[in-house]
Amino acid sequence: MAKIDVLPEEISSKIAAGEVIDSPSSVVRELIDNSIDAESTKITVNVIEGGKKLIEVVDDGIGMDKEDIEKSYIRHATSKIKSIDDLYKITTMGFRGEALTSIAEVSELEIISRTENQVEGHKITVKGGKLIESAPTSSIKGTIVRVKDLFFNMPARRNFLKSDLTEYKSIFDIFIKKAIVFPEITFELIKDLKTDIILPKVNTLHDRIISIYPELRSLNHKVHEDPNMKIEIFFSKPTISRPTRSLQQVFVNRRFVEAKGLLGAFSKAYANYLPRGSYPIVFCFITIDPSLIDVNIHPAKKEVKFRNEGKIFHYIVELISNGLKETDQVIEINESELMLNPIEKNIKRSIETFLQNQNKLKFTETPPPYDKTEETKFDEPKNYKFTYGIDEIPTSIHTSTEETFEINKQTQEYQSEHISQIREEKAKEFEIRFVGSIFSTYLIFEIAKENKIMVIDQHALHERIIYSQKYKELTTKGNLEKQNLLIPHRFKISKDYRDTLEENIKIFEKLGFSMNINDDSVEVLSIPLFFSTEIDIENTLMELCEKIKEDESINIENILEKLASVSCKSAIKGGTQLTSLEAYKLLEDALSIDDRYTCPHGRPTMIYIEKSTLESMFMRR
Repeated sequence: MAKIDVLPEEISSKIAAGEVIDSPSSVVRELIDNSIDAESTKITVNVIEGGKKLIEVVDDGIGMDKEDIEKSYIRHATSKIKSIDDLYKITTMGFRGEALTSIAEVSELEIISRTENQVEGHKITVKGGKLIESAPTSSIKGTIVRVKDLFFNMPARRNFLKSDLTEYKSIFDIFIKKAIVFPEITFELIKDLKTDIILPKVNTLHDRIISIYPELRSLNHKVHEDPNMKIEIFFSKPTISRPTRSLQQVFVNRRFVEAKGLLGAFSKAYANYLPRGSYPIVFCFITIDPSLIDVNIHPAKKEVKFRNEGKIFHYIVELISNGLKETDQVIEINESELMLNPIEKNIKRSIETFLQNQNKLKFTETPPPYDKTEETKFDEPKNYKFTYGIDEIPTSIHTSTEETFEINKQTQEYQSEHISQIREEKAKEFEIRFVGSIFSTYLIFEIAKENKIMVIDQHALHERIIYSQKYKELTTKGNLEKQNLLIPHRFKISKDYRDTLEENIKIFEKLGFSMNINDDSVEVLSIPLFFSTEIDIENTLMELCEKIKEDESINIENILEKLASVSCKSAIKGGTQLTSLEAYKLLEDALSIDDRYTCPHGRPTMIYIEKSTLESMFMRR
């Protein structure tokens, strides 16, 4: 008996529909594409309950007559291609004739349309792929498409939809990606019967970008053009970055694509300007001969294949690299600074200024010898103790919120009074001896009794110290202490970031931020107390928003993860030269906390090297 059967039309059609339509946002994507192809000058999208109850797209395009509207929902009915050759020179957003068919299979679809030459329009209603109604109706020029009760006949798919808010955010993301590349079209998005955003038509891509992201007015702009293609790129200065690639967007022939290969070009161009984990903002618009690409390789047309991707990669790297070299704010970082992001660089400069102003106050050129008499066990790092009294160690590194890397007059006087005494006592015996630092990043301590050396990553360890202190403060008090700004910091903000701030304002308040949020701007009134006042407030808030948007839910663990990001920005950085006093103080602070062996991101803070290991390396044993 045959084991292979041909699937019934009812099943195969739903399988096909599921490949094209998998969420409310995919419906919006396909309907906007149709409106764009219809030469619309205004497109309005209306969604209710995250698109689950209703998605409506209204345009003022060329419209359809009765004959076309009745064919529009039939599979592979399209006006875009006529032959196989047309697949290789596609210039429209849609072309397969699958979108309306797929939508009609899994919802109640209503289409009303009228052309400019018609007196009245026509309406059809299709439910579950079956035509329910076809009749003339009054209508304005253009097309109205309503999608009701999405996935009503696919309960498993409907149950896997996310919350209304999450689905709406996906719709918003699709809406923005469509609007950004068609500046000549006015776009409006309505959420639950209330206008959420309107983007009037503008003259240029740059105008559209800043109408969506007003905080990105300072983007650089470069263009490459040859007979086969045009590459237009808008990219950020290295002082502006994000912790994710969400604002790295590639558009090919006005279609957003997931061009993973080209994202590497952005990273390569910024290799000497940004550390790992920080991503530049890049909008890349590629206009290319359609015969040189294939857009028919993904059901949702999210990917594209280039005939010569290597050449495009090269052009992008060259354009951005040249633009960065021309930017007067750009300072290339060396290898020891690669762990710094732009915000951290500002803090690093303030630390360097502080160190320079100490008039070379140092501990002692010749470190004191060890304690030869007192028996102390060092089974674990947490048992290490100094014979050098805690009260005698000057606090030039102070990890409290009040004095993060700022030395006040009283401390300076204290050091001056005691520096000679410290030098006189250089013969004082230590159990742990600070040897020095290498690469201005790693601190070397010798532990003679244990026959080993300890190597500390100063940034990672200080980050752990700050995190642990703030963790305790957050869990005991419920929030971090804050410092009010003498002059509130105001800046323009995109709707996306504004919404994230509004929805999570309690989180930001717990972290020490207070602010007034307006329609298109934010006024920051306070920042965490342990922050340097030189920190880039705007970029820090945007980075925290990006991290919050990655989370499905927000709880204390999420808040502490954000805290890890915040603490990183206030820790000593690699490339900062510490004095002996500062090194000892850092180690002393580390001994007062648990989990000192890894930073909040999981990287080790200290390692140990046995004397025997060194002897083996030098073949002494």
